[in-house]
Amino acid sequence: MKILYIANYKGCVGGISGQVSLLDKYMREEGHETCIFSTIGNLITRLYRFMQLLVVARKYDILHIHGCSDRGFLPIVYGIIAGKFWNKRIIVTYHGGNALHFLAKKGIFVKKWLNKANQIVVLNGFLENIFREYEIPCQVIPNILECKEKNVTIDSLSIEQLKRKWGARFISVRHLKDLYNIPCILRAFEQVQRVIPDASLTILGEGEQRKLLEHFVIEHHLNNVCFVGQVPQYEIQHYLAQANIMLSAPRIDNMPISIMEAMQHGLLVISSCVGGIPYVLTDDETGLLFESDNDEELAVKMIWAVEHPEQAIRIVIAASEDVKKYSWDVIAPQIRNLYGI
Repeated sequence: MKILYIANYKGCVGGISGQVSLLDKYMREEGHETCIFSTIGNLITRLYRFMQLLVVARKYDILHIHGCSDRGFLPIVYGIIAGKFWNKRIIVTYHGGNALHFLAKKGIFVKKWLNKANQIVVLNGFLENIFREYEIPCQVIPNILECKEKNVTIDSLSIEQLKRKWGARFISVRHLKDLYNIPCILRAFEQVQRVIPDASLTILGEGEQRKLLEHFVIEHHLNNVCFVGQVPQYEIQHYLAQANIMLSAPRIDNMPISIMEAMQHGLLVISSCVGGIPYVLTDDETGLLFESDNDEELAVKMIWAVEHPEQAIRIVIAASEDVKKYSWDVIAPQIRNLYGI
């Protein structure tokens, strides 16, 4: 089978690009011929890439397009045109948590293009419900979580041993953009430090809000806050290993790999209850959820997690088991069926 993956692709990053990389890797390992075609670039570059795509697509059996809302929909348009031109089988995987807003604005346009695909894939019930509302047929295949080395912290230690390692070491692994609402995390952390003065917060990621966030830390005299900046995907595991609790406060989201990786590595995840996140985390069972932008509720859950290590660790253990359902071994049969292999 020859499969062409089409997306706004960047190497060595997460998100859609990370999922495309994993699919490409695993299908190659199974003996199939694959290629990743990136549509990213400025207007002139994108037009040139589109012309290239029309040539490249000819030699492949399946065009598997990965896109999302707004500018992220462009790979879907390009891929469908190329696929129809050569009469190829077209599969679209739709990512992103902004689908409801995007369809409310451009539903007719989106539906027109998506209905040209042979199959449409969404990541969870959140998007499935939205697509059904707009009468767009789809099937659910979740994101793939790459298997890491065995997590000694979770797999080998008792609850008592885990409790001795527990502490108020928080981490955030999101871009420093308005969408991800890092100010909510800092406001909550300020409240936590009044109760737990030695609490620490490591912030990974880069974005236009960094100076604003750094100014907040200085102005509010917060201690033990470290801005690491952008970190290559392969280095994130190192920072996760030094933390106990991941914080995530997006206003819109779908199925963030960062949360799934934290669960896999034995962190308790505390996240805003938006979009597809409740399909990844079950409150009080595999994580803790709070109302979006409610820093007071977030702070209460952060303090609870530190002061109740045994209950928190039981959630961590349940999460590390639950997240195994996203491994390639589990997802692979669904992908093979999707491709007709």
